Amino acid sequence: MVASQSELLHEPALSYAYPLYRNMLDNSIIFMYHGPITPDLVVDVLSMVEYRLGDAKEDRRISKKLFNIMVESFSLGEDQRRGHSVLIVRQLPYLYAVSIGRRIPSGVVYQVKAFLDWVNTLSPEQLREEYHRALQTKEADKPQGIGGLPLISILDLARKSHDVLHYAFEYLDDEDSFFSLEARIQKNMI
Repeated sequence: MVASQSELLHEPALSYAYPLYRNMLDNSIIFMYHGPITPDLVVDVLSMVEYRLGDAKEDRRISKKLFNIMVESFSLGEDQRRGHSVLIVRQLPYLYAVSIGRRIPSGVVYQVKAFLDWVNTLSPEQLREEYHRALQTKEADKPQGIGGLPLISILDLARKSHDVLHYAFEYLDDEDSFFSLEARIQKNMI
């Protein structure tokens, strides 16, 4: 029997604590956040992750790359009109993965997908050139984005991760789809 939404709303949150904990352990999630993204939040999250990495005695260069990717991911998560974002950081023995998820207009899914597919085909040199071109365009006060996503952040994520960007879209309704993007840092590349 499936519980109705009203039954789930009134069920004690304690019944979700262990399954959530188990899911986080099984998927190597070291940090997860859901809510609005504010400047204060970014500072707090980076401090928490820095603390966790300090405990793990992670290489300073990897920590720096992870912080840079998290900051760019936060910039992709900003959209107060469409609701909150989710940020997930996973630590596996060979890599870190930073995932950001948020709502975007359903009408731009094809454009965002096409842009991400194109970015994933670029060489490191081409990524650097496109990033600098986007910086110059940004400086000329021409906003460069698609579906509320800053293209410069996507290019920077691809540059800093030295890997393809993984993404997914979930159709929610005619207005919105849920967009997820993951950047990975291979520990052995540094």
